Amino acid sequence: MKSKNVFLLLIALLACGLFLLRDHFAHAPVEPDPEDKKEAVQIEPKTASGSTNEITFPLLAEARPTDLIDMNLAFPESLEKLNGRRVSMIGFMAPFDSLEDMSRCMIVPSYVGCTFCSPPNLRQVVFVTQGGKDSSGQTYPFIEEPSYVTGTFRISLPESDHEGKKQGFVYSIEDAEVTIHTGEAPKRAPSHATPGGHTRGGNASPLAPMAPADLISEIAQILGQKPLQAITIERVSAQKFGQLVWDKLRTSYPRVSRDARTQAFNLLRLLPEDIDWLQILTGFELGRRAAISDANGTRILVLDSIPLDHPFVRLELVGAITDALLRQRIAGYEYADQTEIESNEDSRRARKSLRLGIKKTVTRRYAISKGISPKVPPPAEFKPSVTVIGRDSMFDRWYSLPAFLGPFFVDFLVGPTGPLKGMELALKQPPTTMMEFLRPLWYEDASLWERNPVPANFADQVMQTPPTLTDVLGVGGLIPWLAQPNSSYVSRTIAGQWAGDRWAVWQFPDDSAALLLETRWQDEASALRFRDAIPNHPYQWNFPHENGSSTVRILRGSSSEALNRMDPFAQ
Repeated sequence: MKSKNVFLLLIALLACGLFLLRDHFAHAPVEPDPEDKKEAVQIEPKTASGSTNEITFPLLAEARPTDLIDMNLAFPESLEKLNGRRVSMIGFMAPFDSLEDMSRCMIVPSYVGCTFCSPPNLRQVVFVTQGGKDSSGQTYPFIEEPSYVTGTFRISLPESDHEGKKQGFVYSIEDAEVTIHTGEAPKRAPSHATPGGHTRGGNASPLAPMAPADLISEIAQILGQKPLQAITIERVSAQKFGQLVWDKLRTSYPRVSRDARTQAFNLLRLLPEDIDWLQILTGFELGRRAAISDANGTRILVLDSIPLDHPFVRLELVGAITDALLRQRIAGYEYADQTEIESNEDSRRARKSLRLGIKKTVTRRYAISKGISPKVPPPAEFKPSVTVIGRDSMFDRWYSLPAFLGPFFVDFLVGPTGPLKGMELALKQPPTTMMEFLRPLWYEDASLWERNPVPANFADQVMQTPPTLTDVLGVGGLIPWLAQPNSSYVSRTIAGQWAGDRWAVWQFPDDSAALLLETRWQDEASALRFRDAIPNHPYQWNFPHENGSSTVRILRGSSSEALNRMDPFAQ
């Protein structure tokens, strides 16, 4: 599917969740007596008896998203056969237009009732239209109980033109009849029922205590990987916890490297002014972390100020244990030349996306098995030791993209319930660009795209003095950069034709700086579209476009003097 509406709805569902529908409930007029409502709508549902085909939410979830740029989905044959046929299903109503009239509504797998519930993804939301053309003016009531739905099933395929596709849904049921389900009630989705409830204050009821060895064993079973070395769990102070985070980041980004990155990202306006690279990354890392694995995957540090049996902390532990097991597993798979890896931030972020995808998938599966909401808030005792700066900045988008794309990539490879042992090949041969997470088919078949990396020495002829640092911005950096003057959807579709890039930054003695960015694209049309979408800057030079070229180059300076130091015609 290539609909902009589909993409925006997917992001909205993943980011905000259907809990926003509770706003409709909170502001709705006083409803009629529930018994009156039941009497008005309760009709004995028709039996399937060969006239309808039963569909379930697990069946709907078998559709596999294959691309986050074009929003393509691959449907199983068993589901495609039902397209255009009469079906029946059981679910919960959610309003689309208004709570007072459910002529158009949604059917979801579980009644969503609070802001910390985990929303269903787009493949588990069905757009329902009740009544036909002769029922104009008729309204249909909201059913709070489990609902039985019958009607004509539609899948939104590229050639489809039905109402559900126009509204941005994957699935629809047309000419539907929705009644109260009178049989055995479906169970509420486990992720909507944190034990003991949950509140914004983090006062969730504690879970049953669990020995660390038993928890490690359970997570290893979900992951399908046994520990290669013993893992210990230690309670530590916030100071020691923060020091580990700081040390890991400082090792990844040496002083010269992080100063130059700070300068480059300031020139790109992705990083807030006067904020050090390491400072802002430390803030993001510590802003919601309560447990962390060391680099070897043998120690897990947990803040000593929080209760271990709080649901939030348990899930943090599950994530840290998963990370430790992965670090042990991939220790023998890492590239031999660490220098090359560290010079390519795009590859580094791709490896991080893979680990985060597996980590989040294991955490989600564990949460569902225990009836814990993945969005349960932290306990009241959890007080981050640093202030998170730039939470709503473009740098935040740059930082958070791996955590968003990683689970999508895992779902593509193994499905929503498939064994995670199937990720072994990806761990041995991880994607080397963030593009392969947006378009995992390109990861499976490199011949599907034109990859044209920019060489590390691309800027050597621009100045007599070599640049302080060069690196790859990648599609993960181009998306938030392009989003400054454009919509998120536009920035993704443009960046989705990326073939390669590299930036170089020069730092001058007077504290000014200049940056050269070269990008390469799948074709000339993609290059021109990118060129037109480049954010404005007061001190910027766009190289003239050459006919037939799929390359775009720009220069930026921190001042007009810095820009004048560069010779754009040197090459």
